[in-house]
Amino acid sequence: MSGPTLSRFILITCISLISFFPINILLPSFPALSAHFDTPTADVALSISLFTLVFAISQLVAGPLSDKWGRKEVLIGCISLSILGAIGCAMAPDYLSFLLFRSVQAMGCGFFVLGHALVEDLFDEQDRARVRLYYMTLSGSFVALSPLIGSWLQTTFDWQGSFYGFALMALGMLIHAFCILPPKANSTHRAPVSILGTLKAVAANRDFLRYWWIAALVFACYFALISVTPLIFMDALKLSEYQYALVLMVYGVAYLLGGVAASYLQKRMALSRQINIGLGLLLVAGALLTLVVSLEAITTVTLLIPMLISALAVTLVRPAAISAAMLLFSSSAGTAASAGNSIMFLTAAISSAALAQTGTHMLLTIAVSFIVFSLWGWLTNLRVGR
Repeated sequence: MSGPTLSRFILITCISLISFFPINILLPSFPALSAHFDTPTADVALSISLFTLVFAISQLVAGPLSDKWGRKEVLIGCISLSILGAIGCAMAPDYLSFLLFRSVQAMGCGFFVLGHALVEDLFDEQDRARVRLYYMTLSGSFVALSPLIGSWLQTTFDWQGSFYGFALMALGMLIHAFCILPPKANSTHRAPVSILGTLKAVAANRDFLRYWWIAALVFACYFALISVTPLIFMDALKLSEYQYALVLMVYGVAYLLGGVAASYLQKRMALSRQINIGLGLLLVAGALLTLVVSLEAITTVTLLIPMLISALAVTLVRPAAISAAMLLFSSSAGTAASAGNSIMFLTAAISSAALAQTGTHMLLTIAVSFIVFSLWGWLTNLRVGR
């Protein structure tokens, strides 16, 4: 990559990394948050669902506004809001205030949607799928590896450390964006700003919705599993914060290797076939997890095997499905990405919230979800173009 191209790629990757940072980096701090605010761990886990819900809704606003006002202006405004929310969380006197500032942080993190739009703006059409695959793989690996960082921050600075760390990283990204993005970058198209207008802009294209629904299904599986891992590994299997972080580090390496495999396949087959292969792997992961639960053979190792297979599935499916969808709406990338991301994150938020209520049947519910969602995704992909 040339200097300017690399700088753009770094910005887009950072947008994805920092948007997910507030979710997974906090996982090792669940017990500390529970103790500090005198709140059950299950309720702390639900705060992840709240963050994701607000995060999804905020993207419906950020995407269309970036089409109208410019990517740079909206990006800088959102980053500033997320920093304010993060600092507020760290200084919150009670759990209600924490949730309020957590929502503010999630609203600001709606800038995540601008990553997809900037790929359309800053890269040629033949490079977009490759760029999207690379930065999604890096961000997915970071999401899985971030609890290791979170564990260090928790040990060194207590639970507030993750919020101050986020604020510092976001400030660096704000400066980077301010320096490399021109004012009103690629904002000649004027998309509708209202939520209703955003939905109308894409509702007529069923293939667009189908591709994003496939991405939503696999992301819901991934997110639901990640969001409850503290309950599984720390509460049930009694792993320490450090041991838990190491488990997710292995998962992150698998995610990275999955990205390498996806890059190889992308050059040799159509996106729809890559999607089907990934959905098949998700089905295998669900079947193995069902077997582990049924035989009561639940250990760290036996859980890791289906987790690693599911990581490979997500890296194959999500970038391919989103790339195929965004090709259909390149002229209004901000609006299209906001609608698609909202579908994806609303699905993840609802799924993870429902999962948190399943109690002792949590792992079996995850396993069944893997199977059902993979079959649903396969049927949806079959209908594309019809």
